[in-house]
Amino acid sequence: MRSLPVHSEQGFTQLEIIIVLVVMSILGAIAAPSLLNWVNSRKLKVGLAELEGTLIEGQNQAIRLSKTCTINLPMGSNAVLSSSPTECLRNGNRMLEGLQLRHSLATPSLSFDFKGRVPPALTSEQTVVLSLANEINTPSKCLVIAPGIGLIRVGEYRGSPTTTLASSCKTTTL
Repeated sequence: MRSLPVHSEQGFTQLEIIIVLVVMSILGAIAAPSLLNWVNSRKLKVGLAELEGTLIEGQNQAIRLSKTCTINLPMGSNAVLSSSPTECLRNGNRMLEGLQLRHSLATPSLSFDFKGRVPPALTSEQTVVLSLANEINTPSKCLVIAPGIGLIRVGEYRGSPTTTLASSCKTTTL
C-alpha cells in the first residue's frame, strides 16, 4: 500500500489573512458609529439617574434628619454634586464626568426643608439639562422639579441648546 506524502507545514496563507483583516475592518467601520451612539446615550442615562438619585436622596435625608438639606448643582462640565450639610448625601459627592450641566435655578443649589419640600420662592417648575460635554448633536436629557412638594420627572430635552424650559422636557422612561 502506498502512503500519501504528509506536509508538516499547515496554516493560513498571507492572502487568507489579508482577506480576513479587510472583512473585519469593514465590519468595524460599519459598527463604530452605532457603538459610539450607544456609549454616549448610556453615559447620559447614567448621569441623569445619578442626578435624580442625588436629589431624591437629599430630599429623603432632609425628612429623615428633620433639617434643611441643600444640594449644590454647579453649572458646567464635570459638575460635582455636593450637599450642605454633608450628611445630606450619605454616600458623598457625585461627579457627572464627561457631562455638561445647566439649569434654570436662580442659584446653583436646591434646598429641601424638613418636610422634603422645595422653598416657597420657587413658584414655577425648575429644569436641569444634562448633555455630553463638547457634543452639540447628541440629544440631551432633562429633569424637572415641581414647585411645592418637589416632585421630580425626567425626560429627553428637545429645546434649544441654550435654554432650560420645562415645556421642552418630554417625559420618557429611564
